[in-house]
Amino acid sequence: MIWLLLIAFFLLRLYRLTVMPPFLDELIYVRWLKEIKIHSDWLLPLKEFGWEPLQIWLAALVNRFVTDPVLSLRLTSVVTSSLSLFLISRLAGKTAALFYLLSPIILLHDRLGLRGDNLVVLAALMVFYGLTKQLPAWIGLGLTLGFFSKTTAAALPVVVIISYLVTKAKLKRQDLFIGLAVFIPLAFYYCTGSLAAVISKQSTFIGGMPVKNNFIQIWQWLFQYLTWPVILLMVVGFCMGRVRLLLVNALVPLILLIVSAKILLPRYLLPIMPFLLIYAAVGFNWLRQKLPAVLKPLLIVFLFTPVWFDGQILKDLSTAPLPEIDKWQYVTGWPSGYGVKELTDYLKTNQSELNYSAEVILTDTATSSAYAVTNINHKGVKGELVKEFPRPGNKSSLKLWHLR
Repeated sequence: MIWLLLIAFFLLRLYRLTVMPPFLDELIYVRWLKEIKIHSDWLLPLKEFGWEPLQIWLAALVNRFVTDPVLSLRLTSVVTSSLSLFLISRLAGKTAALFYLLSPIILLHDRLGLRGDNLVVLAALMVFYGLTKQLPAWIGLGLTLGFFSKTTAAALPVVVIISYLVTKAKLKRQDLFIGLAVFIPLAFYYCTGSLAAVISKQSTFIGGMPVKNNFIQIWQWLFQYLTWPVILLMVVGFCMGRVRLLLVNALVPLILLIVSAKILLPRYLLPIMPFLLIYAAVGFNWLRQKLPAVLKPLLIVFLFTPVWFDGQILKDLSTAPLPEIDKWQYVTGWPSGYGVKELTDYLKTNQSELNYSAEVILTDTATSSAYAVTNINHKGVKGELVKEFPRPGNKSSLKLWHLR
């Protein structure tokens, strides 16, 4: 069964994997991959933004064999997430793996070359595996992996501490070494001179505590991405199986996100999703046991909405019912890569002197003596608008100007 799930997983993730144009974050990572490949500057993510580098390092290794850097980034996400699928099947069974496979938010972000999000999901599952199986080495590995991956992993040590308190586990000597795992990435950052940059960037994302707005926003995103049938199953699963460690792993990162996030995006919910989906699987399995045999086929109704959502993502992301912030970032807004191909094709045919990368185009730095491309801000441009390249929905566009 797990092999069928893995085959279905890769089919959904690899289908037209590069059809969506890379958005701005991916283009930054593409530049990093090129610098690593040419100049072996493996510390570039840390030096440039103080960003944890592990996902970029893995993608750089893939890029040695896959020449397309965008494909390298996205393949790295797919492979990382496949490990999470396998681990969640070991933790909670095939039904939980099925819900993970079909989750729209996971499908969407598995198909994007983002930095560290999928690795933090894997790290969270490793920590949960270590807690449930009483294997401190797995907990330490998960913490180390998380802190080399992204800021959202900062919730994992809190999860571990609360889990030990809740279960009243007697500390053994090997348990004390778990804490040292957190310091391995920190020691690396210190030795490379990047610790200050890693720590200082936290102020960009944490603070201000807009708790009410965060709570409302997160609930809306959960409802949109989980879909209401899965939420109903989650409620049933929670009532039927209140596993303390599962509850800690689901709620603690969620509460920390609500009370501390200054900047909030739906993908920050990714490390929480597997645990919510485990609750949905518990609810699904309970109903399957309790319903009469003649009614059990009706359980497939709970899968219709996420499957339909997945189909929209695969068919045409611009028409998928994404939360507005994700649609803005990936499709309609200035970070989106839509319109870049049309612009570059036009330039190749009509204005050969403008030959810039997609990142330069999206950041308003594609300018020559006679022409300029604007994306974020076109106010103050002194010139004649030559042509406009609108994105889906016509809410933003790339503009080509002939300067005076």
